[in-house]
Amino acid sequence: MRRRLLLFIPLILVLGFAFLLWRGLQHNPNDQDNAIIGRPLPDATATDLLEPTRQVALRSLRGKPFVLNVWASWCPNCRAEHPFLMRLAQKVDLHGLAYRDRPDAARDWLARSGNPFKSVLNDQQGSIALELGVYGTPETLLFSGDGVLLARYTGEMTDEIWAKTFAPRLATTAGGKTP
Repeated sequence: MRRRLLLFIPLILVLGFAFLLWRGLQHNPNDQDNAIIGRPLPDATATDLLEPTRQVALRSLRGKPFVLNVWASWCPNCRAEHPFLMRLAQKVDLHGLAYRDRPDAARDWLARSGNPFKSVLNDQQGSIALELGVYGTPETLLFSGDGVLLARYTGEMTDEIWAKTFAPRLATTAGGKTP
């Protein structure tokens, strides 16, 4: 009898593993995006990607609401969202954070594809992204004028996501104007 029960142990282990896998696949990574809403902009400084002798403090971006897009030239989803960012830049203050990218590759890609950003910070080591709570590219963050995080999205930004999540929060902080 005991020997028969031992035969079922591999089956029980496989079923347990399958259940854990199923539960893990039910997790939506964007559910974590709201965990850091309300966090202030970190007090960090980065090299300007396009002017490497210039240092840019994140706090210098404050003053009016702005969007910070975390991207990399090696990221296929970043490339896919680029046309959206080119349109968005005509409506909002859009800044870029080149994440764990070679500066020459990032500059070349912007030169070929167009630069939608008012400024592009170089985060080659990923330390600023870590302070921001970033865990992948692309990632888009909306900050109020005083540097408080209002919205965050991990993945390719689209018109639908912008309209549903970002535009209402921007309208609230920008005095009713919806870009």
